[in-house]
Amino acid sequence: MKVNILRKKIKKIIQSSLIFGAMVCILGGCSFLDPGGIQETTEAIHTGVVTVTPGMYDSEDTAIVLQKDTEASTIQFQNLATGKRYTLNYDGATEIYDKYGEAMSLQQMEPGCIVTARFYKPKKLLASMKVDGQALHFDELNNYALDSKKGTLSVGETVYNLNNHLVILSEENMVELIDINQLDVLSVWGYNNQIYSINIEQGHGYLRLQNDTYFVDGWIEIGQKIIRKITEDMLIVVPEGKATVKVSHNGSSATQEITFARNEEMAWDLGDVEITEVQKGRIIFTLEPVDASVMIDGKEVNTSLPVELEYGVHQMTVKAKGYDTLSQYIKVREPSANIGIELEEDEDAESSDEDSEESDNDSEEKASDKETSNKETSDKNTSANDKETSEEDSKKSTTSKSSSKYQVHIDSPKGAEVYVDGNYIGIAPISMDKEIGNFVITLRKTGYQTRSYTVQIDDEDSDVNYSFAELMKLD
Repeated sequence: MKVNILRKKIKKIIQSSLIFGAMVCILGGCSFLDPGGIQETTEAIHTGVVTVTPGMYDSEDTAIVLQKDTEASTIQFQNLATGKRYTLNYDGATEIYDKYGEAMSLQQMEPGCIVTARFYKPKKLLASMKVDGQALHFDELNNYALDSKKGTLSVGETVYNLNNHLVILSEENMVELIDINQLDVLSVWGYNNQIYSINIEQGHGYLRLQNDTYFVDGWIEIGQKIIRKITEDMLIVVPEGKATVKVSHNGSSATQEITFARNEEMAWDLGDVEITEVQKGRIIFTLEPVDASVMIDGKEVNTSLPVELEYGVHQMTVKAKGYDTLSQYIKVREPSANIGIELEEDEDAESSDEDSEESDNDSEEKASDKETSNKETSDKNTSANDKETSEEDSKKSTTSKSSSKYQVHIDSPKGAEVYVDGNYIGIAPISMDKEIGNFVITLRKTGYQTRSYTVQIDDEDSDVNYSFAELMKLD
């Protein structure tokens, strides 16, 4: 009897609480539970089981979208602050919004974007996600500079730091910073001056020329981005997508439209290309200053007369004392053309000339003083100067030797063909002289997927060793 009375009292208390809670929701609004949550609470009291309803969540997170699995109906995220990765389920009730709050499809949500995700943790069920409107975003970025040593990304004059938890994606697969080629088009996400994710929107493939003997030492043009001198056994890194490819040598040329796929190698057989009669154009140069020297393909030309050049691409260098050197490519494709060149004055050279004049004046004064000094002092000074000059020459000689004695060793994958900036250097393991700068190392092996890596060679007095991952076998 007493038990029944106690149950009735508890039931009245629960009902009163629910009625009061419902009034609060009506007057003030609920935080995240919809009206169905009242039923769930009642069910939880009676059964201990919560039924998740649309829009219900108990957690909110700022995260990076990593991978979407439509077959398993899951999305993998990475917490922006901690770098922790986790996977949530989604269903037809999951709501997806762009940064303006407009509904969008999951297919439109690009990998690498920063979102606000709301989810119900016990069920790992995603209730909604919205593109973060406060996040920094560069789309279709192709004018940038990556510095892996400093950990920075430069866009124009602005330098951003790469976050310690940086995510780099290529077709929803995780890759490394070294996998990015300067030709790649990126989508970049971040906050303030920190970059948190990079998605390679447009990657790179490879072009190999076959039966290209006639065109060796000629030129190859690929789209608007690449002009290279043709060497034997080249393997050129090229942008993903369709491009017009042109080869030229001795006035002959051939053009082909080629579609390049990401990470795949295309071959262009030049054996069937019809070699046409050599065509030449006459170029008249107008120079400022008039005494500037002009070199075409490494050879000085006489610009006082029209210069005959074969149709195609040529490398031109213009020099004059006291002016900045100009170096650029020129295209000859007409019987005659005029090229006007005006060099810019070298400001450093002007200041150097002023310093030189002051130095000459000082030298004259010192020479006059030396003439009045005794011979013994003069001999001592001469001896000291000779010794100092000798030591300087010795230092220069040592520096020159030390900069060339170090090597870059590519140890693996063993048996792979190694190309540096498209030029074949041999089979791994292999070594080459160390040079400072950025280089693209491409690895190729028949039956395996070709890979390329962008490396930065430092200026330290030591060898550099690279052991790259084994190439992936093709099906």
